Amino acid sequence: MAIKRPGTEKGEGRRERRSRELRERIYRTAGQLFLEHGYEETTIGQIAEAADIAPATFFNHFPNKAAVLTAMTDEVLAYTQALLDEQLERDATTQDKIAGFADRVGEEILEAAKLAHDAMIGLIHRGANLGEVAPHTRKIRDPFAEMLREGQDRGEVRDDLDATFLAEVVIGALNAAISNWLGDADYPLADRLRDTATFMGDAIRPRS
Repeated sequence: MAIKRPGTEKGEGRRERRSRELRERIYRTAGQLFLEHGYEETTIGQIAEAADIAPATFFNHFPNKAAVLTAMTDEVLAYTQALLDEQLERDATTQDKIAGFADRVGEEILEAAKLAHDAMIGLIHRGANLGEVAPHTRKIRDPFAEMLREGQDRGEVRDDLDATFLAEVVIGALNAAISNWLGDADYPLADRLRDTATFMGDAIRPRS
């Protein structure tokens, strides 16, 4: 799960560029330490030392360690959306797209397990108020619903239920597998995601 940041901004001066580059260095260093040791075990002092800066410099760019994780959760969400867009563009059945998305998510999570774990916990903590759809859930749900709606038009997905509802059910099932992994490092995440995708793919087929 690669952490990528924007490149040089057009029109920025030398001072702004140096400030941005320093912020990027802190961000990348923190990400590497989170990946190696986990969010909770990493201190601001360790980040500052590894980035070769004074702790005070850290606070010039981030108010606290949680702000770094928040930025990372935003990137994880954006990357997840990109994985979903990747499937939307495939010339494949809706069921194959769901399976492809599940496989890619499983691969990316396990590639950077500690960082992915902490970033996902961060997303959970940023959930919406009771009765609301969390913003990060909506950003995944809506394109998923679009994919299912297209599947309904092609006769691949049952049309007796609303596509948005079906998207919520499919995402909820995939999230359940991820939640189990968050609580158990030995949970066979990749296999469960694939099994869940296969099961849900069958569940959304048109009724005979």
